[in-house]
Amino acid sequence: MIHLRSKQVIVALDFDSYDQAMSVCNNLDPEKFRLKVGKQLYSAEGPKILDRFHQLGFEVFLDLKFHDIPNTVYKALKNVFALGVWMTNIHLLGGTEMIQAAKEAQLASDKENLLIGVTVLTSLKDSHLKEIGITKDTNSLVSELSILAKKASLDGVVCSVHEVRKLKKNFGLDFLTVTPGIRIQQEKGDQTRVASLEMAIEENTDYIVLGREISQAENISKMINKLESYII
Repeated sequence: MIHLRSKQVIVALDFDSYDQAMSVCNNLDPEKFRLKVGKQLYSAEGPKILDRFHQLGFEVFLDLKFHDIPNTVYKALKNVFALGVWMTNIHLLGGTEMIQAAKEAQLASDKENLLIGVTVLTSLKDSHLKEIGITKDTNSLVSELSILAKKASLDGVVCSVHEVRKLKKNFGLDFLTVTPGIRIQQEKGDQTRVASLEMAIEENTDYIVLGREISQAENISKMINKLESYII
């Protein structure tokens, strides 16, 4: 039997508007689920979308994957943390100085928040890395980027389920792992390093991101009720 913790599942709102997103949110209990707002919805609605979800009682993971020069990332994250997000992220390929600048922005915040680093997108595999000139394989790159995150005292990383066990072993159980590419229906879509919900739980990942598995379900309410039945 699958067992989930309350708020372990983060529901990705990959929509073009607040009204579209509410087709999912109206079925979610903020005591059981968190929300992920990414570039698609944020670029359409702007920062005000966060206030609207906060007013509904939801904690929000703002997934913008900041990747820029250190000063720009620092200033952008100071603005983001002021919005009261529960969690946000940077892309670790920005390098050590950028990662440190991001951490400094977090430390300067007067709000509680989590800062995590994106390792390798779950849509990428070894052949894709070679195309962009990266000679390391996916597992090696995830490990090395995670070391940078740990050294900078980030709260954790975004990775695939396949890397969770090794990261937990190397960096400790308190080093958070956020895992997209989780499938209930086992359809890959545009992602390659995917895993089942059962595997995500067995590998002890901290947070599970589910998007199209919910938003594109034939019956959204039924799918959410199924997930709720796993929560203990």
